[in-house]
Amino acid sequence: MNLKQALPIALVSAAIGALAGGAYVHHRDRAGPAPLAVRADAAPAAAARDDSGDHGRAEAGSPYPRYLALGNGAPASFEALRKRAASDPAFLQDLLQRLRNDPQPDARGELLALLQAVGGEDVLRYALSLAASTRAQDERAGLDLLGSYSLERAEVREALLAKLRAGGDAQREVELIRLLTPAAVADEDAAPVAAQLALLARDPDPEVRAEAVFQLAQWAEPGQAEDALHRALLDPAAAVRSKAINAVAGSHARSERLKDALLAIAADPASAPGDRGAAALALQDFRLSRAEYAIWKRAQARADAENGEGG
Repeated sequence: MNLKQALPIALVSAAIGALAGGAYVHHRDRAGPAPLAVRADAAPAAAARDDSGDHGRAEAGSPYPRYLALGNGAPASFEALRKRAASDPAFLQDLLQRLRNDPQPDARGELLALLQAVGGEDVLRYALSLAASTRAQDERAGLDLLGSYSLERAEVREALLAKLRAGGDAQREVELIRLLTPAAVADEDAAPVAAQLALLARDPDPEVRAEAVFQLAQWAEPGQAEDALHRALLDPAAAVRSKAINAVAGSHARSERLKDALLAIAADPASAPGDRGAAALALQDFRLSRAEYAIWKRAQARADAENGEGG
């Protein structure tokens, strides 16, 4: 029987860690936030002035706080700076150069958020040139900027794939894999991405394997991803197994051996409680025999009890 039809249970998606190089930088409310380091002569007083007189709240229609300031100390809203950068090429180039050279993490974070919001072709070209640099700080800034562009753009896909093919340390590879956010592209364009992820799903480093198999399930056809998913469900590394469970749940890959692996995890007291619960949830999309249903029912009851939902 199909448990998804017979027993409607809300499928809870696991929160996947934020991408390095995500589209936005989180700004914390601080008593004395660092101002954006923009030259006083880079913006006239009219651009720096906030006409509302309220500098502590977000501008109407904008998710960004009014904490940024120009070099002369006058408060300026995020939107005022974004609009200026979008319409003033010289100002935009100044911001791009400062992102490349500013050594202060707070200032670089503010600049990154601003430039990601500006977007456009000039920012993309600069991001690609920085990402191709051999200077680590430049490459990091370039990749962070690229993270705000869709992989529908061929140049973005190719830049990330080139970096992955070149290899590097495991943490850098993990960050690059996380930037491979699935996009609606032609099969011919998705194939190189899936092929690279399939290779990385066999990487010696478990964190690389975990991230690669999760992304692979979203890029590859279900039948193509099935082998990697099954291997990952049996992986000796707990992190890989956890990612594989969520990958199966979020994909259309279905097979008897995937079902058997999920049942084994769900029924194994030695499995992590979170993995047992996630496996039980993933099994809702599989057709189960009466014996398999009994295993699933016990696993689901145990997961509910561990989550305080039993009754």
